[in-house]
Amino acid sequence: MINNRWGNLSVSIPCDPEHNRAVAIPLEGRIHWRREAPFHVQLELDKGPDGLGTPNGRWHKGRVIRVFRTDGRLGQRDFITFGDLWVCEPGGAPTGPAFIYYAEYYRARYIEIYLFGQPPKCSLAAYEFEVMDLPTEEPVMNTRQLEELLANSVNTFEPARKNRIGERVQKKWWQFWKG
Repeated sequence: MINNRWGNLSVSIPCDPEHNRAVAIPLEGRIHWRREAPFHVQLELDKGPDGLGTPNGRWHKGRVIRVFRTDGRLGQRDFITFGDLWVCEPGGAPTGPAFIYYAEYYRARYIEIYLFGQPPKCSLAAYEFEVMDLPTEEPVMNTRQLEELLANSVNTFEPARKNRIGERVQKKWWQFWKG
C-alpha cells in the first residue's frame, strides 16, 4: 500500500523488493479475481528442449501439477498456455501487465497462478503469480492473505480540517498541495 501525506492512494502496489516487481491493482480487485477465477493451479513450466520457451513472447506453456480450484474444464496433467506474463530485463519492465525477469524465468520450474479463460488457452487473473522451486500440497497464494492485508492496512488520512468556529472545511481539488 502506498501512503502519502494526503492518505492512501486509490491503488495498492504490493511490492516484492527482492525481485523489484509491482502490481498496480487494488487489493479489493485482487481479492475479487482470486475469488472469481475459475482456476487456481500450480504448473510445471514447459520451456521446450532449449529451456527458453517463449521469453520474448507473451504466451507460456505448462502442465498442471496441482489443482486447487477448477470448474471441471481443467484437470491435473492437462497442458495449457497462458498469457499476460512478460519476460524482460531489469529496467525494461512494461507498464501494466505482469512481468518476470529473464534470470528468474530461466530458473523457474513451477509457477502458481489463478487463471480464467477457455482451456487450453488461459490468462492470468489480476496479473498475479508465484514462482516456486517445487510444487506444494497447499496453495502458496490465497484470498485470506489479501483479506488480512486489507484489514490490517492503516488508513493515514489526515483529520478533517476545521475553520475557526469548528465547522468542517473541505479542500477544493486545486488545493491538493495544502496540508
